[in-house]
Amino acid sequence: MIISRKIQQFIKLRSFIRATVIVLAALMLLLGCARSKMTIGVMVPLSGDAAAYGTSVQKGVQLAMETLNVKNVEVVFEDSVCDPKQANNAATKLITIDNVVAIIGELCSSATLAAAPIAEANGVVLLSPASTSPDITDAGDFIFRDVPSDAKQGVFAANLVYNDGNTSVAILFPNEDYGKGFSGVMDEAFTSLGGTTILESFNRGETDVRSQLTKIKRANPDAIFLISNSPDAASAAIRQIKELALTAKLYGSEGLKSDAIAQTPGAEGLIISSVSAGTPDFMARHEQKFGEVPGPFSAQGYDAFESIARAIEAGAKDANGIKNELYTLSFEGVSGTIDYDENGDISGGYELFIVQNGQFVPY
Repeated sequence: MIISRKIQQFIKLRSFIRATVIVLAALMLLLGCARSKMTIGVMVPLSGDAAAYGTSVQKGVQLAMETLNVKNVEVVFEDSVCDPKQANNAATKLITIDNVVAIIGELCSSATLAAAPIAEANGVVLLSPASTSPDITDAGDFIFRDVPSDAKQGVFAANLVYNDGNTSVAILFPNEDYGKGFSGVMDEAFTSLGGTTILESFNRGETDVRSQLTKIKRANPDAIFLISNSPDAASAAIRQIKELALTAKLYGSEGLKSDAIAQTPGAEGLIISSVSAGTPDFMARHEQKFGEVPGPFSAQGYDAFESIARAIEAGAKDANGIKNELYTLSFEGVSGTIDYDENGDISGGYELFIVQNGQFVPY
């Protein structure tokens, strides 16, 4: 009887241990799944004078998430206001609190360059879909972008203006990393072609550039090239060019490509160089989902998310793995060929548009 009771106790104990092991195994499995989920941060201006660009990129990322349907990946959006200090804070929050493995952003070069040292020091990928300052090339091993550098765009713009028959150009640019980088490269390239330049700068977001335009009018250049990533500032400059009756041929950077700019008084005939707006299929899917054509850098936002998604699907388990995979990637994205070089840059290309009857059409 005593032996029987001991056997029963042993059987109960064995059953309890077995159940405990099963429960612990299930918990470990659940914890493992939780740990395998990766978070990607998206740090773009969702308020301020560049909010239209940030919203455009946000939509591109959202469309990529829906289309690619990557498992165990979540996205956290932060408003970095196209401002260096805000970008610094947003990057710190995403890395230390949200534990992201990668950040898509920022759009403005000054903000990206402010966040780059934080991402680099923490070993987190920072991939910009819009920042073009040449300085980003040397910002660090974890710093990437899927738009070409202004080291290329400035040369392209110089050739565009000069080959259109203009031997003198006034370059009007914002006094920040983006504007200084672009204008510096364009100035050097245009003068090397045999042309002459006049450089005038304005503070970011400034909406009264009559003083600069008055100086430009006195110099009487053949052309004006407006560099801006602030729709308000660009619209104001175009209106004031018309008000002051400047007759120079008007050109601009990709940041001017929007319906609001095209419909600004004085914009008729404006020619811009721009990165790709996306493939016809991408544009159709974007319009179906959001009821509008893609805005500036939406296609680049899509490709930034796809780049990180492809790195994860290739086996990357952490930020360092994502970085290593990005350097080996090569695919045809919706914005063109994505093939990061040893500096995290892509070669890219440009499209030309002209404003006709209040809208941008291919030039």
